Amino acid sequence: MLSAIFSASETSITATGRGKLLAIREKRPAGRAKAISWLIEDIHRALTVTLIGNNLVNIAASAVATSVAVYFFGDKGLPIAILLMTFIILIFGEILPKTLAITHAEKAVVFFLPFLRFVWLILSPLVWLVTLITKILGKMIHLDLSLQRAFITREDIEEMLKIGEESGAIEDDERRMIKGIISFEDTRAYQVMVPRMDMVAIPDMTTVGGSIETFRQYGHSRVPVYEGDIDHIKGILYVKDIIMPLYNGNYDDAVINYIREALFVPESIKISDLFDIMRSKRVHMAILVDEYGGTAGLITMEDLLEEIVGEIQDEYDTEVPPIYKESEGIYIVDGLVNLEDLSEYLDYPFECEDADSVAGFVLSHFGRFPVPRESFIYGEWNIEVMEVDQHRVKRLRFSKVHIPSNESERDEYQEDRDA
Repeated sequence: MLSAIFSASETSITATGRGKLLAIREKRPAGRAKAISWLIEDIHRALTVTLIGNNLVNIAASAVATSVAVYFFGDKGLPIAILLMTFIILIFGEILPKTLAITHAEKAVVFFLPFLRFVWLILSPLVWLVTLITKILGKMIHLDLSLQRAFITREDIEEMLKIGEESGAIEDDERRMIKGIISFEDTRAYQVMVPRMDMVAIPDMTTVGGSIETFRQYGHSRVPVYEGDIDHIKGILYVKDIIMPLYNGNYDDAVINYIREALFVPESIKISDLFDIMRSKRVHMAILVDEYGGTAGLITMEDLLEEIVGEIQDEYDTEVPPIYKESEGIYIVDGLVNLEDLSEYLDYPFECEDADSVAGFVLSHFGRFPVPRESFIYGEWNIEVMEVDQHRVKRLRFSKVHIPSNESERDEYQEDRDA
């Protein structure tokens, strides 16, 4: 019985984890909350108590059983005691209590805590000695035995999200949002920016009246203003700042007179840091600068939020989504889509050491600029180039194909494709 109690206690502690223990403490009365606080303060101490107690009772039970068996059966008693105690300890002292503890971890950890604290008070000198010996041995072999690992890592959370989605407890949109929050810290600005080739910007000598056409055509509320070329951004023009000049009839005024200061940041900045900067400065657009001081692209607050909540479509967004399903097994993909996002969306690993985007992935495969209707097979997907504009792969079609299983069929399949 003691073996079962110690085994169940150990398993319930490890199965519950620190996060659940904190939640349990909030729900429990003051007396039980104090015991749970003792456990949270030093989980390693509690586990040491269970291990010492379990080994003590198991060894004691085996020794007593051996003495009794030898007393009644003589020399034949030793193998009888070994077989019998192995079976009893394995089933009733390990497997059964640990299985029950896993299925009822929270209830078990609360139920056994008072007993564990009582045992700890009795065995505290032994617990201290064992802990000290362990630390000394760890230093002798140059091994850090301290519990520095987080109780829940990012990988653990991602696995829990997958399990939650498969079981129906978490919706797909919820999983994407939670994963977006987790990866928000590691994403760099250049991975989500609008590249300079796609930037909408106007020269500094553009008139207020002339800028209206740009705002009308693209539906933006603010655009960068440059002097000479796009590498020399002078500021940001807000549509609301030209309402009064328009109202007063100053159509011929240069927009340079109404711009606001632009926020410049390196393209390698983490978007979590950029989000804090933009929020503190109360700006919704930042210009990204490359290592040579040139304009790499721009990023908006909306781009940052979309990394968490997904694509945000407003009344001016008429373009198709970056990935959309054309028919069963066929998807149209924008060339700027991140490879990781594509892999997650299509549930297939698309990998490339030389590129982060789908367009870069395709260019890396061809080793040159492809032309429309060129295609290649990658795993179980046929990737066809649909649109190329000024040496940029803009749109592709991903079609799922059946790859023959044996070599002869694969050769015939490839010959048919080449033909």
